Amino acid sequence: MGILVQKDEDTSELQRRISGDLRRKDRENSHDEDDGDYVENSSFVEGTRKSSKSVLFWGTLVVLAGLSLVVIFALK
Repeated sequence: MGILVQKDEDTSELQRRISGDLRRKDRENSHDEDDGDYVENSSFVEGTRKSSKSVLFWGTLVVLAGLSLVVIFALK
């Protein structure tokens, strides 16, 4: 089965019907309210805790150590 498209039109009748059906289904399935991503309510989050402020300190320390190694080896 082929799709006939005239030279002066970009899409065929079948393509218009399919895109219309998909838009209609999308409107039916979309939710107006913001459901969120439920990460805070997920079971894999149970028993975990938020990072403390010391993570910033240790992260900065690791980055500075890496940069100092790059500088030391670049000057040799």
